[in-house]
Amino acid sequence: MDGLFFFVYHCSMKLEINPRGNGACPLCAAIANCRIRRLLTAGVEKAGADAEMEIVVYTCPYFSERQGA
Repeated sequence: MDGLFFFVYHCSMKLEINPRGNGACPLCAAIANCRIRRLLTAGVEKAGADAEMEIVVYTCPYFSERQGA
């Protein structure tokens, strides 16, 4: 295992998807029941957070525009 390094970080993290309302998610009809958002959130430890991560989704295979958006 010479030359291989493994880093493991044990910290909780708060995940915010499009906190400023940009990107595709705020315009999507599936925002309340989105598989991608659920999977991303499940992959991050629960908040109580000492770290934060913000992501913006610009394209998504499940995007469907909301009526009136």
